[in-house]
Amino acid sequence: MSVLSKEDRAFWDENGYVVIHDAVPAKNIKAAENAIWKFLEMQPDDRESWYPDPPRLGLGVKMHHHQVLWNNRQSPRVHQAFAEIWGTEKLWVSFDQCSMSPPLRPHLNDGGKLHWDTPLEPPIPFCCQGVLYLTDVEADRGAFTCVPGFHLKLEAWLESLPPDADPRKQDLMSLGAIPVPGKVGDLIIWHHLLPHAPGVNTADQPRIVQYISMFPTQEEDEAFVNYRINAWKNRLAGGGHSGSRTELEKGKEYKKGQTAELSPLGRKLLGLDRWENANGV
Repeated sequence: MSVLSKEDRAFWDENGYVVIHDAVPAKNIKAAENAIWKFLEMQPDDRESWYPDPPRLGLGVKMHHHQVLWNNRQSPRVHQAFAEIWGTEKLWVSFDQCSMSPPLRPHLNDGGKLHWDTPLEPPIPFCCQGVLYLTDVEADRGAFTCVPGFHLKLEAWLESLPPDADPRKQDLMSLGAIPVPGKVGDLIIWHHLLPHAPGVNTADQPRIVQYISMFPTQEEDEAFVNYRINAWKNRLAGGGHSGSRTELEKGKEYKKGQTAELSPLGRKLLGLDRWENANGV
């Protein structure tokens, strides 16, 4: 059954992002939120615990392979949404980390700086990214922020810059950036050519999210398959993106944790099973 309506597809084509409501079961969302609080050794009802000393570096949570994260990645509705955008069900999922953004305090919030996660030298192959809201995220609570429709304008904009100008150092907010608020369980998928960032959280509650991206499999690349399986099995941080084979790190999950169990869909999204050799989704 399709996840994206005709109106969703038209919105995606024009704006370069789309919001999928109720992307995963509510129990999965709450379990993921609770696991992130536990991983951070913070309490949701203890405001001072959100601001450790020394301060956290950035908003990221170096948590990649917890069972609750894999439960969300292998949600059929999440996979179906990415499959409809890519035009194929034969996808792999990234091992992205999570993010916890507390309300702004001086020098403790690095949200709001628009950027791209891809080289800008043409030709730029298509890719898309996603963020799953694990809490309600109002516009002032660090909502995902992007420049709608810029995937259709990027090439002309790059050509309009002076030859020595660095596109990443331009005033990207002035291009028409907007926040995309949402409810708990909303999945936002965006075209990777949109300048984007988490917004600055000026509300009174933290923003907690899980990043999820999918991309066509590279099943013929045995080294990459083994790299991904090793990262999952040993709970190693880093990598897992399309073409990304950064050095894997032994973090907190490596020392404390269990290898996540995968559903038949999850095994294919990892690369443990080949799509053509596995049962249908």
